[in-house]
Amino acid sequence: MNNHPKFVLIGQPNSGKSTLFNVLSDKKANTSNYPGTTINISETQVNIYGEVLTIVDLPGVYSLNPTYKSEEITYDYLINNNVDLIINVVDASLLARGLELSIELIEFGLPMVIALNMIDEAENHGIIIDEKKLEQKLGVPVIPIVSIHGKGVKDLIEFCRDFFNKNDYKSKKLEYTHHLEVFIEELTRKIEKLEKGVPSSRFYAIKAIENNSLLPKHIYSSIVDLSREMSKENSQMHRLEPFETVSYERHHLAMKLSEEVSTYTERKKRHWLEKVDDVLLSPILGYFTLFFFFLLYFLTIFIVGNFISSLIEPPLTYIGSTFDSLKNTRPFLWYTLNGAYRGVYGILGIVLPYFFPLIFLTSIFEDTGYLSRVAFLLDSLMHKIGLHGKSVVPFILGFGCSVPAMYATRTIENKRDRMVTGLLIPFIPCSARITVIFVFTAAFTGPFWAFIIFVFVLFVIAINGKLLTRFLSQPIGLIIEIPRLKLPTVSNSFSKTWMRLREFLKEAFIFLLLGSIILGWIEYFDIVKYVDLIFAPLVNGIMGLPDQLGSTLIFGFFRKELILVMMTQSLGVNTITELGSMISISQIVIFIIFVTLYFPCFTTFVVILKEFGWKVVALSSILSIFVATLSAFLFRLLFLIF
Repeated sequence: MNNHPKFVLIGQPNSGKSTLFNVLSDKKANTSNYPGTTINISETQVNIYGEVLTIVDLPGVYSLNPTYKSEEITYDYLINNNVDLIINVVDASLLARGLELSIELIEFGLPMVIALNMIDEAENHGIIIDEKKLEQKLGVPVIPIVSIHGKGVKDLIEFCRDFFNKNDYKSKKLEYTHHLEVFIEELTRKIEKLEKGVPSSRFYAIKAIENNSLLPKHIYSSIVDLSREMSKENSQMHRLEPFETVSYERHHLAMKLSEEVSTYTERKKRHWLEKVDDVLLSPILGYFTLFFFFLLYFLTIFIVGNFISSLIEPPLTYIGSTFDSLKNTRPFLWYTLNGAYRGVYGILGIVLPYFFPLIFLTSIFEDTGYLSRVAFLLDSLMHKIGLHGKSVVPFILGFGCSVPAMYATRTIENKRDRMVTGLLIPFIPCSARITVIFVFTAAFTGPFWAFIIFVFVLFVIAINGKLLTRFLSQPIGLIIEIPRLKLPTVSNSFSKTWMRLREFLKEAFIFLLLGSIILGWIEYFDIVKYVDLIFAPLVNGIMGLPDQLGSTLIFGFFRKELILVMMTQSLGVNTITELGSMISISQIVIFIIFVTLYFPCFTTFVVILKEFGWKVVALSSILSIFVATLSAFLFRLLFLIF
């Protein structure tokens, strides 16, 4: 625990909140041009002229009336933690929408500053905002910034520090229309007798009308009768549910404020990115663009990965040959060193050459905002195979990593649909499994078989989705924010790439190194044959693969990339290309199919347990092992026939 002033960043999804957090700190929160990137809470400390401040990045929210898990996290944090100042990040180019959350935060009653972000984009679209007038209307300071370029950020944090130290903040009452204010005022007076402080009595009064389940028990029990009576009267007057009335009023007030402080100028011509966006979202050209996007995406990874691998392999091979003489003179030391060498070789020579271009390209496409457009285009296709429209977004994220994809299922309101999506995500090839596919196909089969494997995996997902959703209600329509198309910044893409590489190396290096050494010891003491014997009915009996590959599946449970290293280790070769003398191309394809579809990695296993519970974990395990085994067996039959 520390006693440093705590400032929290709150804003709507895609407002640039996490980008601001990254500029303020040396840490890197995951930022993208994609709604709801921040899922967990990030925290750091910054030193401003000798004064230490704690900065907290909360998940993006549209309101303080929780609907999604991310909104629950943010609301609970505000209620249960001592927050000294709110920095409300607002997208200046979407001012009216952003002000709806700002109004709620002002009602909450904490000292607050508005960081008016993306002011440059607003001006590029002909929107001029009078910050001083907005400040006067809201009663809170407004500081214009451009977080992605760091413009105004230093001024913002220094102002926040000085503003907090003055300790003279007084919230301004933003009034709704008369009939609603009468209800709010009466409830406010009653709540003030019960509790004073933060959240404000006015905030609780509005929540009593909007969603009384958010009220503390002692307040709820004292005003529940009055709250219900007012809600009933409101419904009779407006023919709307109470929460709809409050939402409408807040929206109307935000629109009014936005119009009063904004000046709109006519643009001479449309930006070229807007014309590109018309093509990307076209009902015809959009699908052609989507096809070429994925084709270019995978071919680039394939070509760049091959090139990097060819540069790294010769020096690594030379290093491995320097201790060959120890094999006969000091065998235990040789098995230890050789195991460690294969672990290092696996990281630098096998995994990283394909993993680096994969995550770099993914970072670029995340920053452009194209992923939302992919979700939009694929929505109708997903409905045809029985999936919920919102499942598209977690599926797209799943090609990067299954963990954030699992967290992204929180946006799916229907529990059954969310569970089905969670069961299907482990089948999607994450970056680790894509690396495995590319390494093997680059060495032996070429890009054609990589394409065949991806098509087959998508077919498996479609069939499982259709079967799992057969007895569920029809999926509802997709509602997704499509952010403005942007040019990615190379610095941000490299920063995210380095962050993900660092996380991978931190997690995988110890597993790879120790795993390789342990496997070397298992070879030395001849224990591996007993491990392989356990898996022999599956590996050899059903899939027709060498018995020695059984032990690799254990390591693959911890990290899928480990399979690449452990496979060479198990078969007694130094490089992937040498595997050609040990197993056939058909066996390699069968092995890839099984590895791509079988049980998810340990981290994903933990997240499924956390998000869904033991029953779904058990079902996911049984389903993935069954599907992977059946698929591998079918491919074996096809190779035997043809």
